[in-house]
Amino acid sequence: MKRMVIFANGNLSNFSQAKKIVSQKDVIVCADGGVKHVIKLGLIPQVIIGDGDSISKDLKKKLLKNKINWIKYPVKKDKTDFELVVDYVLKNKYQELIIFGLLGDRLDHLLANIFLLAKIFSQNDLLKIKIIEGKQEAFFVNKEIELKGEIGDIISLITLTDNFQNISTEGLEYKLSNESLFFGSTRGVSNIMLGKSAKITIKKGTALIIHYNLGR
Repeated sequence: MKRMVIFANGNLSNFSQAKKIVSQKDVIVCADGGVKHVIKLGLIPQVIIGDGDSISKDLKKKLLKNKINWIKYPVKKDKTDFELVVDYVLKNKYQELIIFGLLGDRLDHLLANIFLLAKIFSQNDLLKIKIIEGKQEAFFVNKEIELKGEIGDIISLITLTDNFQNISTEGLEYKLSNESLFFGSTRGVSNIMLGKSAKITIKKGTALIIHYNLGR
């Protein structure tokens, strides 16, 4: 199955980076106003989901000239546009998600979206989720991940569950060896890559791994 690339209506600070990652071969889905990022990239989304309140009239006219699946909802509803996109992901059983535009000025939206993604990941650990914004990439992990980067890149491991045990790391300055971390702890924040790769292994629990790539 093809991967899905989701564009939310937050920040997208590096368009040249996004152009290298996304192509028209991907299944491109926009959470309402996130479509503006896709148009700037010179691409057309297959699906737009939301209430349309974040899309200008001029942009709507341009979009209507293309074959796009518009899934419209009322402005007053019980879910955000991004959660409606997640519902679409689950319904269509996509297993690989790349998300742009998730970070923005609204802390409430950011936290709600992170917890939403953590929930669906915990229910389907075959799901691969990558969040990209500028020099930052974030992944949800409950088993093992190998990160590629440069010496000095910053890696943060943030626990999302209470039962977070038997964590081990390789290639990081502050090594963990079969240890436990606790929800709310900052111990996993701002570790440093010693080479061009690092590995994190988790036996129990779910974490958000954030890779700050200094070389990008």
